Amino acid sequence: MKRWLLLALALLANLGQGETLRVGIELHDYYPYYRAAAGSPPEGYCLDLLQAFAEHEGLTLELLPQPINRLYRNLLDEQSLDLLFPDNPAWARQAKAGRRLHYSDAAAQIVDGTLVLAERRGQGLARVRQLGTVRGFSAEAWQPLLAKGGVNLVEIQDIQSLIRMVARGRLDALYANPQVVRYQLGEMGLASDYLQLDQQLPLIYTSFHLSSYRHPELIRHFDRFLVEQNTNVQRLKAQYGLH
Repeated sequence: MKRWLLLALALLANLGQGETLRVGIELHDYYPYYRAAAGSPPEGYCLDLLQAFAEHEGLTLELLPQPINRLYRNLLDEQSLDLLFPDNPAWARQAKAGRRLHYSDAAAQIVDGTLVLAERRGQGLARVRQLGTVRGFSAEAWQPLLAKGGVNLVEIQDIQSLIRMVARGRLDALYANPQVVRYQLGEMGLASDYLQLDQQLPLIYTSFHLSSYRHPELIRHFDRFLVEQNTNVQRLKAQYGLH
């Protein structure tokens, strides 16, 4: 059972002693990368990586799961968050409104792509009219096509609901991370290849980063941790079946 507070002996020299760093994470199930739900401790690769970093640096972190649309407001406007994880420079450009965030090196390389029923794989763009994604996420790889019209983007609260809608024919495809979808298929008792990534449909290679508005020094420490503890980081990824 993961702890919400990562206890430690001391803080970095440039932080006040006894200060707790507040880390915003998405209130969402994107396991094996991360999962945060009301009433349950956060878990997944991203949270274990943060825990390892905190223990290595002697930090105290408070993990604060929040809806996606609230995270950037609390980080930038309210400044009630010190760090955000995961984040990416390409995400939520409007919410950031030109303000400069500090980003770490990539903590995970991922692919977001288009998944369809196995029997519809390879049938091309013409067969996709209703595309689903998780509410608050950006279907980056589809943006040029969405701007042209002809494809309707449907935003749903969670991955399992998207899977059910594809199964029932209410959606032609869903846009998400294939490893996340594969895990959710198993949770639903479906075969891991029930939905498959279609390489002929839009996909994008992206990455997860730690970000901060006010603490660039923490980002530098995190980058150093990723390099110095690379063997342990790769071992942690393997535990979650990540590459």
